[in-house]
Amino acid sequence: MRCNAVSLLDAVLENGPIPPDTAHRADKKRYSELLSKHLAVEVGEGLRGVGFSGVRPLRGQTGEKGFQGGLGPKKVDVSHADEQHGLLLAISITSINFAPFGKNLKNRFGDLCTEAITLHMRFPYAVVCALFAFPSEANQDTTESRVIPTFERATELLSTISGRTQYTNAGERFENVTMMLYQPVTDGGPDAWVKLFDADTRQEISERDYFTRVREIYNARNPHAPIE
Repeated sequence: MRCNAVSLLDAVLENGPIPPDTAHRADKKRYSELLSKHLAVEVGEGLRGVGFSGVRPLRGQTGEKGFQGGLGPKKVDVSHADEQHGLLLAISITSINFAPFGKNLKNRFGDLCTEAITLHMRFPYAVVCALFAFPSEANQDTTESRVIPTFERATELLSTISGRTQYTNAGERFENVTMMLYQPVTDGGPDAWVKLFDADTRQEISERDYFTRVREIYNARNPHAPIE
């Protein structure tokens, strides 16, 4: 069953066929980097669709935008900022696209915590979110000794740093973490699809619900200047 996530699906389709497990490491790295880039463009489009007119990146333009964080400079995948307030909204896009999917999970978790701290130290009021993507295979990689697939384990782990409701909450937490499961493009394989899951509730959500939820979180933090 497909999630109603047409633009994020476009990112997967644009990325093309996923390299096989036997592919060179450089090919896998390039696939992952391009997926993050394409997803950032589509997330930006989705946010503009719910009122964030100043969000970056724009299609066809430079992607990441740099900000001076509390622990040094930090590039942000998707951002909304202005000269008066600085960073207002950030969405970090992360993915693990190749088996073994659990190998680098704790490292990615640590990197995300550091990113949230860096941005929140400098911009405590900023809404900082994360979108973490896995291919569908990561939800099927059980063994006799590992009965819970990596995607479920990752969702549970990421839920522990999601839900920062107040600007005084711990800086390593994100205002929202959303998990993305996708069927990549494969030669002769099943049709590509994308599904989104809220890390806190574990419930599947539509793309429209995702962007609307980000706007709701943003407006709760910025009642003086809400996005309509």
